[in-house]
Amino acid sequence: MIKIGDFSKLAHVTVKTLHHYGELGLLRPAHIDRYTGYRYYTLEQLSRLNRILALKDLGFSLDQVAQLVDDDLSVAEMRGMLRMKQIEIAEQLEREQSRLAQVEVRLRQLEGEGHSPKFEIALKQVDAQTVLTARAVAANDNAISPAKESLLALLQKNLQRARLRPVGPWFAIKDDLPYAETDQEVALAVPVSLRSGQRAGDWQGSPVTLEEFNPVECMASIIHTGGEVAISQAYAGLYTWAQANAYKIGRPCREIYLPETGISTNVESNLHSGFIEVQCPVERAKIPVSIYPSTEDRKEILMEPKYVTKPAMTMVGFSYVGKNENNEIPQLWGQWNARAAELKNRTGMCAYGACFTQVEGAGEGEFEYVAGMEVSDLADIPEGMVARQIPDYKFAVFTHKGKLHTLPETYKFIYETWLPQADVELHPDKFDMELYDDRFVLDSDESEFDILVAVK
Repeated sequence: MIKIGDFSKLAHVTVKTLHHYGELGLLRPAHIDRYTGYRYYTLEQLSRLNRILALKDLGFSLDQVAQLVDDDLSVAEMRGMLRMKQIEIAEQLEREQSRLAQVEVRLRQLEGEGHSPKFEIALKQVDAQTVLTARAVAANDNAISPAKESLLALLQKNLQRARLRPVGPWFAIKDDLPYAETDQEVALAVPVSLRSGQRAGDWQGSPVTLEEFNPVECMASIIHTGGEVAISQAYAGLYTWAQANAYKIGRPCREIYLPETGISTNVESNLHSGFIEVQCPVERAKIPVSIYPSTEDRKEILMEPKYVTKPAMTMVGFSYVGKNENNEIPQLWGQWNARAAELKNRTGMCAYGACFTQVEGAGEGEFEYVAGMEVSDLADIPEGMVARQIPDYKFAVFTHKGKLHTLPETYKFIYETWLPQADVELHPDKFDMELYDDRFVLDSDESEFDILVAVK
């Protein structure tokens, strides 16, 4: 799964917009970590988001967009609507050109639905580099190109002043920042080889800086030929490959401007050649200690959980609805432990922490967590407790090992690393629960309990 900040970059929308769409029910996160509040999305949700954004670009209100998306318009119908809008935008003033380009991006994404894009990902080692960099802040999308031209002129002036020549292609630096509609950071860099006696301090007080880029042992690379407008497609390709091959994408990424033919360091022609090599540092995802405590046995591969099918059951316990922003779940367990003996009709000795994400009346990001036990019937429910029916599910079962403070690491591994690679899908109910039996010992490194994630 993809964090909301990275999903924001891929979709070219702000984190605030994604929050808003979630509140409206247009595009809810695929998973929200109840311990950290992190929101996660899947690559498959890009399809729905592309439709939402395309319809919004056509001028529909968000209420109308919700209805049209739920009506599941065909790609042909969407294409026709976008083509009409494309003609309209083409006739508008020059200030509308960026909007036209954005519609074109959405159109390409829609036309690609149902077709697996062919991405060739190369892994390479990148040597250390000495680079001159310059940074600026663009007020909006329209100001990005002028900002790059300004940075280009600034860097060329400093190259001439220092009598330096580029020793490699120019590139843009992409730090770990979500997409923003305003105040976007733009960074341009050029590799150089310093002359004898030159030092980083020679550029003190200058608007450009000399930076040393460390070597990168493993850089994932993809060649993009669709221009900067559609650069998000290249990043989507990298994320698709990374998730399928158990890699984690790091930062900063680089967008290297390549010449159409031959070897050239002339950025003026390369910036507009349409050939961009996107490079991102990657590393193999590792199973955390909270799941695989033996250092010797930890492997950089996908860990297969156990799969079990549990029959439907009824549980009774204490309920909490919210986002666990103030560590309410541990407090809930304290309440349960103090009064568990009052529950007379319980079955077995296992306690459960059941998480329901489909909660009527709950706000975006809120869930219900019930701490309790299975019961044989609903007679004599103690005051303040609630009863919940849990249907029969097929579960992927993971064992959390160690103290509770590492529990977020376990959930992060399940939803960020295991699930995108697993040959299963989450159950539509998005239900999971924790099972505590006699293996669980509070505040012990030897403690164990199971996490059950409902899957199809």
